[in-house]
Amino acid sequence: RPGARAVRASLLLSPVMAAYPDDSFPYQGLLPKKETGAASFLSRYPEYDGRGILIAILDTGVDPGAQGLQVTSDGKPKIIDIIDTTGSGDVNTSTILKPKDGKITGISGRTLKIPENWINPSENYHVGLKNGYEIFPKTLRERIQKEKREKVWDPVHRNCLAEACRKLDEFDSTHTSLSQAEKIEREELQTQVEMLNSMEKKYCDSGPSYDCLVWHDGETWRACVDTSELGDLSNCSVLRNYSVAQEYASLGLSEMLNYSINVYDEGNTLCIVASGGAHGTHVASIAAGFFPDDPERNGVAPGAQILAVKIGDTRLSTMETGTGLIRAMIETIKYKCDLVNYSYGEATHWPNAGCICEVINDAVLKHNVIYVSSAGNNGPCLSTVGCPGGTTSSVIGVGAYVSPDMMVSEYSLREKLPANQYTWSSRGPW
Repeated sequence: RPGARAVRASLLLSPVMAAYPDDSFPYQGLLPKKETGAASFLSRYPEYDGRGILIAILDTGVDPGAQGLQVTSDGKPKIIDIIDTTGSGDVNTSTILKPKDGKITGISGRTLKIPENWINPSENYHVGLKNGYEIFPKTLRERIQKEKREKVWDPVHRNCLAEACRKLDEFDSTHTSLSQAEKIEREELQTQVEMLNSMEKKYCDSGPSYDCLVWHDGETWRACVDTSELGDLSNCSVLRNYSVAQEYASLGLSEMLNYSINVYDEGNTLCIVASGGAHGTHVASIAAGFFPDDPERNGVAPGAQILAVKIGDTRLSTMETGTGLIRAMIETIKYKCDLVNYSYGEATHWPNAGCICEVINDAVLKHNVIYVSSAGNNGPCLSTVGCPGGTTSSVIGVGAYVSPDMMVSEYSLREKLPANQYTWSSRGPW
């Protein structure tokens, strides 16, 4: 569950705003750079904008194709790696096959044609199968299911049901006294109608199934996801681990979901990393977004780099798990991150207690990581702060604040009110 944010900058990534700039719009209210002193600091020390700092965003994942998250202010890649610690994108690719006549039979049963320009000295391909709904965000999954039902299922099913009902009505209108054979014929027609009605109620869309191939080209691991679902791999993207080349692709025009990959266990595990929601991208842009042609939209530290760690499990509606958090902290320490932004939180009975808090304390005290977490969304009552934002001594807890300028730009208030903490922001003390 995404927790409280220190600011609400919902329009930060708005393509409409970028396409149709309005000089009268109060851009300064989108981010509290003025209120926090960041704007005045950067005006005096423009090169002290986060350069050389690595921020770990522990959230729903970060979209590698988002505007403002491509490069830093000094030209470095903005996102150095994208990692899924939840397991929602994992694919078992331990099955190894060799192509025959340039073709492989995938786990789905489809025939996969290997493009001639692929380099694979060993000719060993690790194959696996991934259900798309395991990596689709909830809103995308619901949209695809609705569109598929309306465009693919409903027209055919309604025609079949209408035809079955027509035949049954026609039979009843032309037969009064039924023989044994006619009774059997009518029972068959009645059963067809009942079966079609039952199929409508039991309709289930299991989602797309993507064949996945992993191989080593002699230098590095590569992977290809058959997003066509036709075995036509020549039109599918071949990717390397994101940390190697910052490569990503899209699952399709309808899905509009970017993904990257990571290969583990000597090719036996492929991880397809896709954002479980927009929250992580939103947070990353607030922290370090860089828009060279529109600096008003820059984040607080446009020179900083991002380590995107997905801790929100797509299969659990982006809820975090203990295992995912432990793996995330391992990656944070491995990459020697300077700062962690954690916009999640849960209730707890005791402060500074539990396995997760112990790992966070170790990262802060032994590895000099600054850990910033949301206070929670359970205000305005007192003692509503969550864990770890308000209950762990090594963590900096942040509540949600709104300034008069933010009220105007983000909520269109015609009359300014005094600066205040959001009502829903959790309060201490613990």
